[in-house]
Amino acid sequence: MNQGQPTIGYDQFMPKSHQERISIFNDVSAENRALIAKTHVERWLAANRLRLSREQVAVIEEIIGFISPELYEEHRDFEKIVRQVEALREKAEAVLSPEDVIQILSDRLDYIPAA
Repeated sequence: MNQGQPTIGYDQFMPKSHQERISIFNDVSAENRALIAKTHVERWLAANRLRLSREQVAVIEEIIGFISPELYEEHRDFEKIVRQVEALREKAEAVLSPEDVIQILSDRLDYIPAA
């Protein structure tokens, strides 16, 4: 994590209000942002795996593999990342319900406690 920037774990971050999450997310490092995002999708997959098809699991695993600090760095190729995110969103929307896509790829996520 970058020195001088606060660090927060998923379990401390997610119970906060939507506005608090936005403020905190904007203050933490790219590494911390990626950790929060990846933890959420990993927990979502673990909580929902039994009801998902192989194809759905494969798309979620691809999303998990895509999440990295580079996505959140200040000096990133924003247009390239937007194209990649949109391609993953399209894959997800093709195999998952709209509610599932919201829980994986939006900022309106529900907290998933550790199993």
